[in-house]
Amino acid sequence: MSVPGPASTPTPAPELRARFEAAGGKSAYVQRMFGRIARVYDLMNHLMTAGLDRRWRDATARRVALDPGGHGLDIGTGTGDLAIALARVSAPDARVIGVDFTPEMLAFGREKLRRLGLMDRVELRQGDGERLAFDEDSFDACCSAFVVRNMSDLRQGFAEMLRVTKPGGRVACLEMSHPPSPIFGAAFHLYFDRVVPLLGRLIGRAFDAYSYLPTSVSTFPDAPHLKRIMEEAGWREVTYDYRAGGVVAIHVGVKPTD
Repeated sequence: MSVPGPASTPTPAPELRARFEAAGGKSAYVQRMFGRIARVYDLMNHLMTAGLDRRWRDATARRVALDPGGHGLDIGTGTGDLAIALARVSAPDARVIGVDFTPEMLAFGREKLRRLGLMDRVELRQGDGERLAFDEDSFDACCSAFVVRNMSDLRQGFAEMLRVTKPGGRVACLEMSHPPSPIFGAAFHLYFDRVVPLLGRLIGRAFDAYSYLPTSVSTFPDAPHLKRIMEEAGWREVTYDYRAGGVVAIHVGVKPTD
C-alpha cells in the first residue's frame, strides 16, 4: 500500500467522496456519523483495540500532564476519555475543557463525568476543532485522540491548536498510523479493513460508519509526514513514537516561545 505524502488536506478515497458529497461535505458527514454511533463508540473502541486504547490515551495524557493551576484542551473529545485521562494525570486543581461538534457524543461524555465525579475538573463544550472559540494563548497544553484524521484541513487544525496554546506549551496527538513493517502492516489492514466493519455491523448496526474508519486511514499521512505537517503549522521539537507496531503513533510538539 502506498503511503500518502504530507498534504494538509489528503484526497479522500474514491469510496468516501460520494458519501461526503451526499452529506454536504466531510465535516457534515463525520458529525452525523459519530452522532449515529455515539451509544456504541466506547464499546467499539475497546473491542477493536482489545482494550489498548485506554493505555494509548493514558500515555498521550502523560505527555501533556498539567501543573498546578494548569488548563488543558482536548480537541474532538467525543465521550471525554482523553480529557478524563488528562485530568487524572494532572495536578488536582488543573482544569480540562473538551470540545466536540457532535452533541450525542457530548451527552454520553457528560453522563460519564457525573458518574466518575469529575464534573468540577472536566468541562465538555460543543465546538469545532478547526475553528476554536478560544482566545490566543489560553491553554498550557492541547491534545487529541483519533480526531485529526477526520479534519477537513490538517494544517488548519494544528494551527488552531497552536494559536490557543501558550508559548512553551505542548501538544500531543494520538492517531492511527501506518505500521513500518510491510508484513505486520498487511496483517493489520486485513483485520482493520475486513473485521472492524463486521464488528460495527454486529455491535452497533453501523457497517457504514466502521467501514469509513479503515478507509479514512488509507489516505492519511504516515507518522513522518504528519510530523512535517505539524511543523508547517508552527509546532517545534516535534517527535513521535509508535505503539502496537505502528498501528498508532503519538506525536508531541512544543509552541515556540519567541
